[in-house]
Amino acid sequence: MKILNKKIVYKGRYLKVIKKEFLTKTGKKRFWEYVKRKNAVVIFPLTKKKEVILERIYRLPIDSFDVELPAGLLDKKGETPREAAKRELLEETGYFAKKLILVFKKPLDPAVLSNELFCFFAPDVELKRKAKTEDTEEIEVLKVPLKKLVDFLLRPPKNTKVDIKILSFLPILKNKKLI
Repeated sequence: MKILNKKIVYKGRYLKVIKKEFLTKTGKKRFWEYVKRKNAVVIFPLTKKKEVILERIYRLPIDSFDVELPAGLLDKKGETPREAAKRELLEETGYFAKKLILVFKKPLDPAVLSNELFCFFAPDVELKRKAKTEDTEEIEVLKVPLKKLVDFLLRPPKNTKVDIKILSFLPILKNKKLI
């Protein structure tokens, strides 16, 4: 494919909507719209008792609570993905990670988003303090035994959805013999 034109059709504080005009393989002009957003981190935290630390967080786009792994944007100048992961985990859950292992880095949703997601495993996290969430965040911290995680995700709390990224971690963590 050949890109003919690219323009920003919307620019907000955290994202841009971009429209790309391109030629298909048969020479037809088409366009694709996508969202450009800052890269992000997500953390799979596990306590010494083999409990996964999750968040039940209210998400405006879906007008519902969602069970997710702790995560956040790389939006602090000069902050590395590892530093952002430690900060987000502590801020949102109160848990501290002595060790963070980069498990994989991947596009989040390449059909719609252009950002990458840095996915970390945090073994033996410890509760250090009460979570200090932002005013815009409504978060309940959940502890789920690793052995019961899949069942919990298949039957989440009432009026709660589940972020599919949680399940993408499990086979990779098992393959790397981290869990």
